[in-house]
Amino acid sequence: MRYLAWFMIALVTLTLSGGLARADLLDDKQAELRNLQKQIEEQEKALEKIRNQRLTLDNQVQLLDKQIESARLTLEAIGVEMEAITLEKSAVNKDLVDLEEQALEQKLVMKQAIKASYLSGRESLMEILIGADSLADFMSHLEYLDRVQHHISVGIKTLLELKDQLATKKAILEDKDQRFTEIQSAKLIEEQSLGIQIEAKESVLFEVKSSETTYQAKLDEARAQQQAVSNEISNLLSAKNRGIEIKPGDLKLAWPIPYRTITATFRDQDYAARFGLQHYAIDIAAPQGTPIKAPYDGVVSKVKDGGARGLSYIIVDHTNGLSTVYLHLSAFAVSTGAFVVQGQTIGYVGGTPGTPGAGYLTTGPHLHFEVWYDGQARNPLAYLV
Repeated sequence: MRYLAWFMIALVTLTLSGGLARADLLDDKQAELRNLQKQIEEQEKALEKIRNQRLTLDNQVQLLDKQIESARLTLEAIGVEMEAITLEKSAVNKDLVDLEEQALEQKLVMKQAIKASYLSGRESLMEILIGADSLADFMSHLEYLDRVQHHISVGIKTLLELKDQLATKKAILEDKDQRFTEIQSAKLIEEQSLGIQIEAKESVLFEVKSSETTYQAKLDEARAQQQAVSNEISNLLSAKNRGIEIKPGDLKLAWPIPYRTITATFRDQDYAARFGLQHYAIDIAAPQGTPIKAPYDGVVSKVKDGGARGLSYIIVDHTNGLSTVYLHLSAFAVSTGAFVVQGQTIGYVGGTPGTPGAGYLTTGPHLHFEVWYDGQARNPLAYLV
C-alpha cells in the first residue's frame, strides 16, 4: 500500500512538472517570437530608409541584402511560431482529455443519483412514514431524497458547463490547426522567395558590375518601359463606360493578398522623386510567388506577359466601370476573357529584380495594385475592405 501511495505521488508530480515544463517552453517560444518580430520591424524601418534614397547600384545592393535578411528573419519567426502552436495544441489536447474525464465522472455520479431517485420515487411518502422506525428516521430519509435531487441538479449544471468548456477548447484547437496550416503554406512561399532573391542579387551584380553609369542607363530604359506600360493601361481603362456611380464605400474589394505592408502609396511623392514616375497604385510587400486573389467577381480583360525582361500584368473588369490592375506578376493563373469570382487565384506576386515579369525598375518582391473607375485611377485604399 505504501509503494502504491508513493507511485501515485510520483505520477502526480511528474504530470504537474511535465505541464509546467510545457508552459515554460511555450513562454520561451513566445518571447523568442516577440524578439524576432521586433527585429523584423527594425529591418523594415531600415528598408524604408533605403527605399527613400536615390537609386544607385550601391543602394540597390544594400536593399537586396536587407530584403534577404528580412526574409531570413521571417522564416525563422515562422519556424518559432510553428513550434509555439504545436505546444499550444498539446496543452489544449491535454485540457480536452481532462474535460472528457471530468464529464465521464460526472455522468457516473448522475447515473447513481438518478437511479437512487428512481428507486426512492417508487415509494409514497405514506409508505416511507409507515416503514420508518421513528420520526427522525423519516426526516433522515427525506433529507436523503433532497440530497439526491440536489446532486442531480448540480450534475446537470456541471455537465452543461463541461459541454461549453469542451466546445470552447475544440474551437481553440480548430483555430490553432487552421493557423498552423496557414503558416506552413507561408513558410513554403517564404523559402521559395528567399531562394529567388538570393539568385536575383547575384544576377543584378553580374549585369551591372561594369559601372554605376551602366546601372543608371538601365534605369533610364526601365523608366521608359514602365511609363509605356502605364500609358497602355491608362489607354485601355480610360475608355471604359461608366455605369451606376460607384463612390468609395459603395463597393468593397477584398485585399488581393494576405499582406498589409504598403511600401509606396497612391500618388506617392517619394516614389515620384525617386523613380521619376507617377504612382497610380499602392505597392504591397509580399514574398515572391504569393497567390493573388480576385478582390471581386469580374472578367479578365487583359493578360500581358512581359517575358524575361518586361513587365507582366493583369487587368480585371468588375462592375459598373470599376477595374483592377496587378503589375510585376511572376506567373498567371487565368487567361484573357476568363470570368473570375472573388477569392479565386488569378496570378502570383513577382517584383524580385532580374526575374521574369518584374521589369528592371523594381527593388524587391511586391504587388503593384491599381483601382480604376470612370476612366481614372483611384486610391485603392478607399475601396479595399
